[in-house]
Amino acid sequence: MSQEKLKRLYSAKDTVMLTVLSIILKNALANIAELTEENENWNVRAITALLTRIENALENILGIDPKKDQREATALVKQIQAEALPILSTLALRMGVAVKNTARKTELLKQLGFTEFAAKAQQMDQIALIEFLAKFKTNATNAVKAEITASKDIKIAAVDKLIDLSKTLVDNHVNQETYKDTSKVITADGVTELNAIYTAVVKDFSKLVLDFYKKKKSNKANLFSFAAILKTVNGSGNHTPPPPTEPK
Repeated sequence: MSQEKLKRLYSAKDTVMLTVLSIILKNALANIAELTEENENWNVRAITALLTRIENALENILGIDPKKDQREATALVKQIQAEALPILSTLALRMGVAVKNTARKTELLKQLGFTEFAAKAQQMDQIALIEFLAKFKTNATNAVKAEITASKDIKIAAVDKLIDLSKTLVDNHVNQETYKDTSKVITADGVTELNAIYTAVVKDFSKLVLDFYKKKKSNKANLFSFAAILKTVNGSGNHTPPPPTEPK
């Protein structure tokens, strides 16, 4: 294929594309037992090999040190966790005192995300904490805040702090997974390898896994959707990038 006709198979920036693929593969590792049971080729060795291929592309094609970028972002996320988790624990304990009616307390704990996500979040599960904070922020309306803080057992400042941390943690988690952009000129051979990685992860793997979970009517399907994860990554504050330029 001539260099002039060589185009990327994806419209996102190279770094963003590799970010999304990395997230998909890490989601696969988190569900590896179920996936391997469905298809023996969906195993740790195969997923790890693809992640290694992505790291090599970042370093050798794009000139990025992925481990350094992720170490720096991980430190920020851990700092945010350190602020959010004590507040989460305090609110969970005091909810029973603040809301006397048992049925209403159960409803609020579910509505605000405590029932589904709090325990996992307290075990340092970043995804669980993000999901908890997102649900808490969405459902902690002014009316709900007034209700749970009426007895003064829960301080409104604590509730507001948790809401503020929601956006901060989501943004920093996306940044943790997002590799920094590069100004390095990508050769035709580099684009060929990037296209091959994209094909190996998206066309040969994640689309099949996506179909598997859709048939099961599982909410895990979006964990393997390139489009859905790309939207999340771009939603961190970056506009969807234009198609990359042709290789030089």
